[in-house]
Amino acid sequence: MPAPAGGGALVPGVLLDERFEITGIVYRGGMATIFKALDRARDGAAVAVKVPHENFEMDAGMFARFQREEEIGAALDHPSILKFISVKDKSRPYFVTEYLSGKTLYHLLRDRGGRLPESEALELAARICGALEYLHERAIIHRDLKPENIMVCDDGSIRIMDFGISHWPGARRLTFIGFAPGTPHYMAPERIKGKRGDARTDIYCLGAMLYEMLTGVIAFNHQDITVIMDVRTTGDPEAPRKVHPAISPQAEEIVLHAMERDPEKRYPTAAAMKAELENPGGARLTGRCERLEFSTPWKRRWPKIRFVAFWITVPVAAQVLLFLLLWHHLAKK
Repeated sequence: MPAPAGGGALVPGVLLDERFEITGIVYRGGMATIFKALDRARDGAAVAVKVPHENFEMDAGMFARFQREEEIGAALDHPSILKFISVKDKSRPYFVTEYLSGKTLYHLLRDRGGRLPESEALELAARICGALEYLHERAIIHRDLKPENIMVCDDGSIRIMDFGISHWPGARRLTFIGFAPGTPHYMAPERIKGKRGDARTDIYCLGAMLYEMLTGVIAFNHQDITVIMDVRTTGDPEAPRKVHPAISPQAEEIVLHAMERDPEKRYPTAAAMKAELENPGGARLTGRCERLEFSTPWKRRWPKIRFVAFWITVPVAAQVLLFLLLWHHLAKK
């Protein structure tokens, strides 16, 4: 049956734009629903159709994020990046991608007890690095790498997904009020501070994912999101081998190199990180695990104290200066 007029509900059996036959729901999220469909223009091939909820179509910021995801995704062509399918003359907002059979890295970790064997984790991270090389060569920074956005397919391939908050000079600009968007558990410190970030931002996120794949725990995990954000900008993660002693010193070095708080101290490129992931025995041990600095309440509060002190000191200093000028003026008389 044809799709309902006026952008009505999509249900199994509906034919969207005389091309996509809806067969079921893959995932229903807070912003959009992903449907499985058959593409009649491609011999009934299975595809995924992502449709934003109507309330988000009315939200300019959220809808721009949806449009940006399609805009960037449509410009990419890499075996480890979700493939977008071109559609013209749409009757409603949606985009179409290849249909993937598999699990997200998030669900794979949960099914595997929280962690992966070291060789498997390093190999998976190396393939993600290969896709990041491709993105960064095109000046695209993903900025929201996390296990939920990595699909591990049944055929052994992987896909990076969700480019809604990615930075690309060729895409429409997004304006966010408040904190920079992203997932605090994997965000780079510079993003938490509100900076745009660069290729090394993605390297940090990958390092945080590799930390979890190797140790079975999330770095800086805490129930309070503000605490997570504070400690990530003022301290280093616990050494991976203290969490799981079976991890090799080389794998630990790779993780800590990627998760340096200062972007200048991280791998300069995804290619550099990939080279060590593919040959961990060649990773030079620098003793990073012995130089870790842990966040303390004082360090976390210091920026706020410094801010308050500045705004207290400036008016007081101005009053003192005004008094001295007045006293000097009166003294001349």
